[in-house]
Amino acid sequence: MPPKPFPSISVMAVLRVAVMGLLILSCLKVIQPFLGALTWAAIIAISAWPLFTRLRLRLNGRAKLAAIIIVGGLSLTLAIPIGLMALTLADTIPQLASMSRDLTSIHLPDAPAWVHTLPLVGESLHKFWVSVQVDLPGFIDKIRPAINKGALWALESGASASLSMLEIVLAIVVAGLLLINGDKLWDGAELAISKLGGATADELPEVIARTIRSVTTGVVGTALAQTVLCVIGLLIAGVPGALVLGFLCFIVAVAQLPTLLIWLPAAAWVFYSGETGMGIFLLLWGFLLVNTIDNVLKPLLISQGAQMPLSIIFMGVIGGLLAWGLLGLFIGPTLLAVGFTLFRHWLRPEDYPEPVEDNGQPCEEQEAPR
Repeated sequence: MPPKPFPSISVMAVLRVAVMGLLILSCLKVIQPFLGALTWAAIIAISAWPLFTRLRLRLNGRAKLAAIIIVGGLSLTLAIPIGLMALTLADTIPQLASMSRDLTSIHLPDAPAWVHTLPLVGESLHKFWVSVQVDLPGFIDKIRPAINKGALWALESGASASLSMLEIVLAIVVAGLLLINGDKLWDGAELAISKLGGATADELPEVIARTIRSVTTGVVGTALAQTVLCVIGLLIAGVPGALVLGFLCFIVAVAQLPTLLIWLPAAAWVFYSGETGMGIFLLLWGFLLVNTIDNVLKPLLISQGAQMPLSIIFMGVIGGLLAWGLLGLFIGPTLLAVGFTLFRHWLRPEDYPEPVEDNGQPCEEQEAPR
């Protein structure tokens, strides 16, 4: 019995696929420089949509005015504080890099008395301190290659922070445009997802929107609140470089790590400087406010969406920071959370039941959350 012939493939069909593939690649190449900002703009727009709809209703349907108000609010609460921290970091890092070139002229003081009393490492640390004090230029020559690499990294980090600030501003402006055209864009997204996933993907837009809001409000919102409180406490205590430490506190808070990694060493420095009262104040401020607000604010903000595993958020923060710089702090955990939620939805769709009304009856027709 002769084998069945392969189905013939039209040359025009292959040509159409090739042209479409080439067009898609070309479009991706064009928008690649703006991909991070556009992704963050979409995240902002989805997160701010409930507030935008309520504001638009109060303004008698004036969508542009509602979008302008939200863009202004985001600039005050997000772009300006993060911008100040990032620009301060960009200015401080090159200064530290230039200071490293003059280390040989610095006279290292005698080791504090408490160094020798440290258990296990006290004696070794005291001997090392004395050896460096005797021959500081020789020690600097040994570590100069590492200092030069650190200085180069510092300059690159400063430039990257400034560029990321421009992307954040661009993302907020684009988010305002997305909000104005949100209804049409959401309908188009629902249609595209339905065509790609079929009938079983009808609930995916709602799942994605809920997850995005969960991460942005619960993770990023709480981190911003902790950062503002931390910076206020550092400024009151007179800790130098408070804005830079605030930037580090924001990264730590987004990564779901304890913020005491930042303010506790600062409090120790205040105690070491002889300001016992301010040191006690900073400890109380950190434990009672900066740490406590995480336990109070996060459950209030995460009213929609499932809790994300700590590993997902942590990998998203680190990976996003490496991939997109400052902007990746927002994009990384959000994208990983969406991917994880979609994967879990694909495995167990029954975890996402049909929406119900307040009386417990299934909704016959319900507008998807935008």
